[in-house]
Amino acid sequence: MTTGRSRPPNDFDRATVLEVLGEARGTLVEAKRCLRPRSGLSRSADALICEIDEFALVLTGAEDYFHLKAHGTPTRRS
Repeated sequence: MTTGRSRPPNDFDRATVLEVLGEARGTLVEAKRCLRPRSGLSRSADALICEIDEFALVLTGAEDYFHLKAHGTPTRRS
């Protein structure tokens, strides 16, 4: 019995998925700023953010894919 799928399950544009998930994650983080910290909505937003981070980890192998990277000072050359 066929399921009607014409593509393998992992055949999708990962960059596009990560881009959209990044936008969704940013929107959730922004929305949390207006929510009471221990409210149900805030906890739900946290759960979604965690799931987005987990999905990105599976796709990229990077635990901090959506996190801001620290700016570093270049080392001095002698």
